[in-house]
Amino acid sequence: MVNVWLKRFHPAALRNLSAVSLHKGLQIIGQMAMVALVPRMFGPENYGRFAFVLSLSYLGQMLGDFGTLDVLGRFVPEISADRTRQLYMRLFVFKIIVSLLAGAVAVGAALWLSDWMTWPWALLAGLSVTVHIVARLPFQLALGLNRIGTWMAEQSGRQWFLLAAVLLLWWLAGFTGALVAVVLMEVLFAGLGLWGWMRDHWQPADLRFDWGFIRPYLRFGLSFFLANLTAVALYRSGPVLVELLTRQSAEAGYFNLALGLFLMVYITLSQFAQSLIPTLGSLRAKGETAQMQIWLDNFVRYSWLLSWLGVIVIWLTADWAVPLVFGAEFAAGAAALKWVSLSIPMTAVLWAGNSLSTVVGRGRIKFGASVVGLVVFVAAAVWLTPLYGAVGAAMALGLSITANVAALVLYLRPDFRLNWGLLIGIGLVAGVGLAVIAA
Repeated sequence: MVNVWLKRFHPAALRNLSAVSLHKGLQIIGQMAMVALVPRMFGPENYGRFAFVLSLSYLGQMLGDFGTLDVLGRFVPEISADRTRQLYMRLFVFKIIVSLLAGAVAVGAALWLSDWMTWPWALLAGLSVTVHIVARLPFQLALGLNRIGTWMAEQSGRQWFLLAAVLLLWWLAGFTGALVAVVLMEVLFAGLGLWGWMRDHWQPADLRFDWGFIRPYLRFGLSFFLANLTAVALYRSGPVLVELLTRQSAEAGYFNLALGLFLMVYITLSQFAQSLIPTLGSLRAKGETAQMQIWLDNFVRYSWLLSWLGVIVIWLTADWAVPLVFGAEFAAGAAALKWVSLSIPMTAVLWAGNSLSTVVGRGRIKFGASVVGLVVFVAAAVWLTPLYGAVGAAMALGLSITANVAALVLYLRPDFRLNWGLLIGIGLVAGVGLAVIAA
């Protein structure tokens, strides 16, 4: 029975999912250690400031993205090894240029958006943005080459190095030390990517700026870049927006705790879904669209079910677990955590649609859906956050994800088909369970 079931699946995809599962397990353990130790050590005020800087850095990093993950994931499997090296080297030079500009923007934004920011802290935030943009490129190439283990090793490795560095440097140098830890993480993984794991694709002879060469690729990646930029603005700007709307760093800290849980699942599902892109693309190229639909449907239905089980566990435990894990001063963050958890199941559908848009080359739909989500989030957050603080921002996030998914489902037809009856049925059963818990 098991063997018959396994034959339905592509062997390469199974290997990729296994690699993602291994490294994701390590990363989640690191994230759990991070959220258990860092907020308690920092306190609400400093943790809120740290969350603000990290959120701002993520926004700056996306200014230098230009859709290169989608470009390399889409074209590298089809082009020669020599052209792959040329593309990698010329994108590297391009990334250096845009990373310097994005870092400068991050410095200016840090000083402008907060009244407690200092020049040294702003410069550290900008430096982390600059290095990160360059450091990510070799790992994006690894995905295109189907080296899923290398691609995922960066994610798990970053989590553990950052945890150790933040704990040590906070103890030595306080808040400045924590920001230095972020920069050191970026420098380390830039070295590992460029001169370690992906050294075999380093070709100095092709290390030059060639706009004519990279322009067609960047044109393909433009819609995905804009979609990724709006997605980061949606999912990473929350602490910044809470800080601006409430002027209370503690509220930003509460929301960041809740957002951290959501992003743990969001990123996990994104990595599983993106690891399927080479397989889905291969199936589509062979005309096996029915098999491609089976993969997407299985990914969504199992993720959906597990997500709702996780939501129920969160609602059962949040009120006593949050003060126990983070300290009594974070008890007010439990409500935001519960509201954010309601957004988790929808991320399975979201990432199935995002990955499909890459496979079928419909980046404009991914971008348009992201814009819809961002507009809904900002409008709802401006309305709800002043009224309910972190809880209001959590509500706004849920509304935005629902809008994003609705747009993807509507405009990716007929390529995007799911068993909606099953999904709605599971959601209704979970909803009844949550109503009983909340009563």
